[in-house]
Amino acid sequence: MAKMNDVVILGGTVAGYAAACQLLTIDPSLDVVVVTGPVQAIECPLSDWLPKSFFKASFFPKTFPTKCGATAFKKVCYHNKDLSKQMDQSFRSPAGWVVDTPKLVKSMHDLGKKMGMKVRKTTTAPAIKQLEDSVEVIGSSQVKASFLIVATDRPEDVIAELSLPVRNVPRASLMVAGLDIPLSSKSALPKLRQQFHVVEMPERSEMGIFFIHSDTIHLRVISSSTATGNRAAELSGMLSALQQDEILPADLRLSKARGAVWHPPAGVALELEVHVAKRCILAGSAGGFAESVTGHTPMPSLQSAMLAADVIAKAGKSDSPQDVLMSFKTLWRKKLADYLRPPNTSLHMLLPLLFANRRIVSRFTGALLYGESI
Repeated sequence: MAKMNDVVILGGTVAGYAAACQLLTIDPSLDVVVVTGPVQAIECPLSDWLPKSFFKASFFPKTFPTKCGATAFKKVCYHNKDLSKQMDQSFRSPAGWVVDTPKLVKSMHDLGKKMGMKVRKTTTAPAIKQLEDSVEVIGSSQVKASFLIVATDRPEDVIAELSLPVRNVPRASLMVAGLDIPLSSKSALPKLRQQFHVVEMPERSEMGIFFIHSDTIHLRVISSSTATGNRAAELSGMLSALQQDEILPADLRLSKARGAVWHPPAGVALELEVHVAKRCILAGSAGGFAESVTGHTPMPSLQSAMLAADVIAKAGKSDSPQDVLMSFKTLWRKKLADYLRPPNTSLHMLLPLLFANRRIVSRFTGALLYGESI
């Protein structure tokens, strides 16, 4: 018979490990189990960027940015579509961080283990079984707990698995194509380090980004177009243009590059009718927590998971746990809705205007990186 745990978390992701760390910060005596397994192309598997406040979560030690290899950027650079103009905004303190996503996730896994988290691996897509007073996650092994946090998978798949009575599951049209290209050393291209670059694309529905992290240069194209394709041509075109203008060197080691395409659930949380099932909360990508413009997932994943952990910790001490779980909807909307929803003015439409009006650069940067009003 499976042991009864306090909380099982489905997903070895930023959201999954953040939920575990938050629960064990609240109560170190809790039995918390994270079930890891196959993942879908929802979140960035390459280098990624983080807002400046990401590492302010209470469970992160001060040394964690160094431990996970994060490096700060203090300048945001904007390039027009023919790369003939550039507009910059500089910061005295870090404006954000760049990090290797697998290393970030591994470091959060190690932190959770140190705090007392247990991990179970499954090689098959796990099934969820909801009982009257518990939940079971059944994969290669079976884990039983009083509560469940689902922190990975597509929202539509989770809704179907839990058989929730939802009239319509929204789907995001956002697609991101990314490329990690290795550099010759961690000191290569010094003039481009500690910078975050945004590139205007020929198509208004697209935006380009590139930055350097350690010995890797990362490029991506973010597209909200509904046209078919994987955006590889657009990504290749941006790279070629940056090389032709000598912003990037011509001798990059493309044969050793890693590429990926992913489909973040951008803004889906705002339209999803329900995030709570019987003894269960949907957080991270499973709850559609991704920023609307860039599809950025790490920050909303972290925040939604911490909120879910707070609610479940309270539910575990309540005589009416389901009523407590239902408070998650009000709580996350109060804390995250403004960050997740698109700005009142389209950033894609505003981007070309930056090169004629420096006064809006600061507000544009705040909207892009932190979800602020513009």
